[in-house]
Amino acid sequence: MLTKKISVLEIEDLSKDFSGTRALNKINLILDSPGVYGFLGPNGAGKTTTFKLICSLLKPTTGRILIDGKDVQKETGAAMSSLGVQFDSPAFYPGLTGAENLNVISKWLKRGNTQDIQQLLSFAGLNEAGSKKVNEYSWGMKQRLGFASALLPDPKLVLLDEPTNGLDPSGIAYVRELLPKLAHEQGRTVFLASHRMEEVEQVCDKVIIVHEGTIIASGSPFELTTGEIVELVCDNPCSVIELLKKLDNVNDVTLLPNGKIQIIASDLETGKLNQFLIENSVFVKEINEKRESLESVFLRLTKGNKNEK
Repeated sequence: MLTKKISVLEIEDLSKDFSGTRALNKINLILDSPGVYGFLGPNGAGKTTTFKLICSLLKPTTGRILIDGKDVQKETGAAMSSLGVQFDSPAFYPGLTGAENLNVISKWLKRGNTQDIQQLLSFAGLNEAGSKKVNEYSWGMKQRLGFASALLPDPKLVLLDEPTNGLDPSGIAYVRELLPKLAHEQGRTVFLASHRMEEVEQVCDKVIIVHEGTIIASGSPFELTTGEIVELVCDNPCSVIELLKKLDNVNDVTLLPNGKIQIIASDLETGKLNQFLIENSVFVKEINEKRESLESVFLRLTKGNKNEK
């Protein structure tokens, strides 16, 4: 008899309302293998709400969340034992050292020991700072300590909310190097919320984009950026834009401030596009092609949402 594979994280029809306003609308998501998964969305899109629901800090309006097969609402303790979390602003006892803070968390979790704590401090780049009091830490050092505390329970699932926030360039590079190691060397599933597009593009195996409480796209960075950008210069650009919008494989057409027409499309050959325009009596003065970036995809899918909450 075949048994169903247990996913590290499974979210089913998850919705959350706040005072009659729907913040999440029937989210469905499965993370079933070790890897780094990016969670992108404008402010107010539902990222933090999703994280708080996973951590059982909020109760869902509908739906359920399973961590390693355990229902977060019905088997909270068992589910949380497989979870490590770092939120955007980690809080610690300022009068205790970094090592002492981790020791307190270790006793509370009933997981880890002195050797684990020293290894985690070293892993997070705080080997020498472990004996310093946290009130002497910079913001970036506190972020690194939060990173270490998230790993203390030896979790299968690690939630990281803006882990490079406040870090200097060397700290950012250090964390970007660690995340793939967590996934591919230690076999963990890392769920990363970040506003840094280059960070997500560099370290994530898969990206999930959420907008207005709904998942609108998911796939590897390569899969999401398979579209092409073509920029061209011609006379009467406004009329040409209307002509281009009629093409089936064109996703978006924009008139740029510099007077160029920008076309975002899939499977669009520049030569055939030029031929199409010639056949429609359009004289193309200049045409260039480049690959669409993750940032461009994100802005296009979320329509450059400025109504941030």
